[in-house]
Amino acid sequence: MKSHRSLSLALLTGLLLSACGPSNGNGPTPPPASDTSMIGTGSSTVAGYLANAQAGKLVAGSAVTVENASGSVIASGATNAEGKFTLKLDPGVYNLSFKKDGYAASRIEGLRVVSGTNPPLNAIERLAFATTLPIAVPKLDVKYLQGADAVDFSNDPAKAAQFNASAGVPVQITASTAGNPATSPNLIYAGLGGVPGSGAFGTRVLVNNDPKNTELKTTATLTGANLRGVRGPTELYIVVYDSNDNRIERRIPIVVNDDKPNDATLTSVGDPKAMAVTLAQRSGFYSPIQPTGAPDDISTLFVDLSWNYTSGLGGTPLGVRVWTSDDGNTFRLLKTVNGSDKTARDGSGSLEVGKKVYYQFEVYSSTQSVRSDVVSTTPLDSFTLTNLKPANNSRGASRTPTLSWDVSKKVGDYRKFYVMVNDYPQQSSDCFWGNLLCTGDTKDNMFSDDGSAPALKNTDNSYSIAFNANGKALLPALESNHAYTLDISAAAFSKDGNAISIAHDYFSAFYAAPTGCNFGGPVCQGEVSNFTTGDK
Repeated sequence: MKSHRSLSLALLTGLLLSACGPSNGNGPTPPPASDTSMIGTGSSTVAGYLANAQAGKLVAGSAVTVENASGSVIASGATNAEGKFTLKLDPGVYNLSFKKDGYAASRIEGLRVVSGTNPPLNAIERLAFATTLPIAVPKLDVKYLQGADAVDFSNDPAKAAQFNASAGVPVQITASTAGNPATSPNLIYAGLGGVPGSGAFGTRVLVNNDPKNTELKTTATLTGANLRGVRGPTELYIVVYDSNDNRIERRIPIVVNDDKPNDATLTSVGDPKAMAVTLAQRSGFYSPIQPTGAPDDISTLFVDLSWNYTSGLGGTPLGVRVWTSDDGNTFRLLKTVNGSDKTARDGSGSLEVGKKVYYQFEVYSSTQSVRSDVVSTTPLDSFTLTNLKPANNSRGASRTPTLSWDVSKKVGDYRKFYVMVNDYPQQSSDCFWGNLLCTGDTKDNMFSDDGSAPALKNTDNSYSIAFNANGKALLPALESNHAYTLDISAAAFSKDGNAISIAHDYFSAFYAAPTGCNFGGPVCQGEVSNFTTGDK
């Protein structure tokens, strides 16, 4: 069966990434024979990062195949033990494929390499939903609409299709798995000038396709807010997933003409901030897909970005360009967002624990632009909680117990713990010690190892605190022969306040991430302890 659907797509856009580094001028250098992560021998360089999802763990040992524009294989290799690779290619247009056992197929078509050093390539290869299902990318056909006619795009930037911003970019997308009827097209993402994200990382398109259908056809017009202020030469990005998470991404050169200029008067950009967030969880930013995390198998890493406009702004700007840099001097374009937006998120695979990253925000109209000060952050490693005591399922615990726990490692400059003993197993409303669950208070039972909380004891990676150390419990002792839940939220912080690593946070004591959890917190898979007291 075939399905024909016409949807109004919500679309993520961003300007075409620009190369900001000079050529080394030394020409191609053959890689060592043993270094399969160095792929090709051309004159230009592209640093590659292959992640299982945005903000997810990098995928090591995935085979990488490079084709030229005519489809002939010209180079091959593999991601290294860190999930990285380097392309050495002459300027031109290329297709890349990724393959690894247990993972779905992934392919990028229309990667444009320019002279010198190019911006990083953040590629995606998801775990297969089922290894018994086909591992092959969907077929993809993309055209633009001229009245009732569907016209092929040109892959030559000199012949790129041109569109007036006021009318938008009308596209027709056809995705097919007819060659593998065991799967069906599942998700279609479309964006202008940048790879579309999903969930918390950008506007997404969800297509609830009937799994019996092997073809999905849809039309949409990228206009207004969907253009994100992108003007001039750029790229149209189309991403399709099938029901086994096989992925194909196509990049198409186009031109968006600024036929109705935005004349907003701009002053300055204030309060720029960059906060690196590490979650010790396979964080489900959207269901049912759950990234397997970075920097390790149970974590997720991203940077939250924000800014404000100072007084004197006349009208809404056309857009905001988010620039990023590894050294604070040479910046490359990360993404663009709407002129009314004041937040963005970076989930690039090129983010690394301990590696400082810089950002700058450029607000612009058709005739003017202003930039913020440069801000930076250094992501923290992940850590977990273990060995909670009283231990889970233990009986005969003291009615005035010493509560203790271990951290897998000491991360950041200092750590904070919100300690709760709840009457939870009985589904009672009692927050016996710590009111976060009942009132949202995050201050009453928050303890830090920075020296401000003498009641919190610490030796190496072990911590402890006496029940009711601050005298705020409902009663000075727990009830006898009664069941309770010990729940400890834990996070580490950098001294400058620009990075946080969360081990456990059921109730959003530290961070309100847009991810599903029983109680709304960003990390839901941490350890808790259900124990029963004795008579003493």
